[in-house]
Amino acid sequence: MAQAGDRFPMPDGSVYVVRSPAAASAGAYVEMDFILPSHCVPPPPHVHREQVEEYEVLEGSFDVVIDGTWTTLGAGDRASVPVGAVHTFANRSGATVRVRNWHRPAKRFEDFIAQTSGTLAAHGVTRRRDPRVYLLLSQVMLQYGETLAPARRREALPMRAMAALARRLL
Repeated sequence: MAQAGDRFPMPDGSVYVVRSPAAASAGAYVEMDFILPSHCVPPPPHVHREQVEEYEVLEGSFDVVIDGTWTTLGAGDRASVPVGAVHTFANRSGATVRVRNWHRPAKRFEDFIAQTSGTLAAHGVTRRRDPRVYLLLSQVMLQYGETLAPARRREALPMRAMAALARRLL
């Protein structure tokens, strides 16, 4: 179980910091800071079947797509992703961005982040361009369907194939 202040580094240089764990709100939400370097590895387009996700840009410029519409947010700007909306994000700014993030209810989002970080580290993945990133990310993501799920068949099918390949090869 994550604690406030826990940091989960990723091979692309991103760091996810727990500000308020799910346990502090009895699962009502989890609050994290995303510290995202330029051209970080974005999550595949996905949906939250029972959660609202919110972003507040603290520093830098952050791109988010919600149901096909890209928006660039600057410091102080916010975006909310409704339940079931297809979304992802990117940092195409050329500089590090810091984003406050909430998932309401928390479900197991912080566990997903912790397991992703731990799995990549356990396999010795240290670069964002390592092909194992997508294999392992697919494998972990598919274990958290109640928290986040592939958005469409065009994401789900390759993710299932990559997860199966990860199980066989890694």
